[in-house]
Amino acid sequence: MSKYQKINRRGLLATALAGLLALGLSPAAQAEAYPSKPIRIVVPFPPGGAADTLARALSQQLNDTLGKQVIVENRAGAGGTIGTNAVARAEPDGYTLLLGNVSTLAIAPSLYPNLNYDPVKDFTPITLVGKSPLVFAVNPGLQAKNLPELIALANKDPGKLTFGSSGAGSITHLTGEVLNLATGGKLVHVPYKGSAPVLLAVASGELSMGVTQVVEMLPQYKGGRVGAAAVTGIEKSPALPEVTTAASQGVKGLEATTWYSLMAPAGVPAEVVQRLQPALEKVLTNAELRKRFADEGLILAPSTQAELSAFLGSEVRDWAAVIKQAGVKLD
Repeated sequence: MSKYQKINRRGLLATALAGLLALGLSPAAQAEAYPSKPIRIVVPFPPGGAADTLARALSQQLNDTLGKQVIVENRAGAGGTIGTNAVARAEPDGYTLLLGNVSTLAIAPSLYPNLNYDPVKDFTPITLVGKSPLVFAVNPGLQAKNLPELIALANKDPGKLTFGSSGAGSITHLTGEVLNLATGGKLVHVPYKGSAPVLLAVASGELSMGVTQVVEMLPQYKGGRVGAAAVTGIEKSPALPEVTTAASQGVKGLEATTWYSLMAPAGVPAEVVQRLQPALEKVLTNAELRKRFADEGLILAPSTQAELSAFLGSEVRDWAAVIKQAGVKLD
């Protein structure tokens, strides 16, 4: 190679580098456009649950949309805070994502005094994934077919009627407390380990009422073993079109929903978000996928980063107020 060719080559390289820097991109970023390797979606709960099922459906769709493998990793423990904290501390390169939810991101900060992550500061919001109302499942033999009748019965004999939840500090527990706060109700909380035993207890009459997710109570409800007094949220559940909302029954303040969002560690490059956003919107607006989850009570609802950020902030504040007012503490 001649001296002139060497100089000219160096000049071309310098020009190319200057062009990349002007665009705010490093040569490495240009060489390996995101994603260039498998992406992990961390589910901070055990396999087989609602969050795990949702994450696996998303991963299958994203495999095709992004053209790279998307795998699901379950990291359960401490009410979902272990896996959530692991993502908060992960490398912010876009290859480790979190399927967060109302419990891990909005409720946990007010329940765990030594929580190792901040849901607002330690994550980059990508998109809201979906929302599902909760349902008040009642024993069929109870002389209360709706919320006003249930509260009237509870107040007539304080301390007698009970409501079950999937655990102390869970969204199902807190939603029952919101019902008491909103109505002056006297329903006594009984914590269980998961929703399955709650529904069995409601069906047997051991519990008067249970607060559960729609997808969890559908088999018992369709089998006639439990009734449904109302759903939370601002609209009916597509899986329970015959069950009215608490608000339509005159009980205000019960807008609580189970929701899921996709998050990345704080500091993830903007290019990663710009790549993930349209891919996720395409997945979450897929008609077949939307129908599948609507039939289970989950309404897929993609959002912008700004919308998710504002929503998360309001949820953190609202649940903090509920926990303080109801005096909820973990033993």
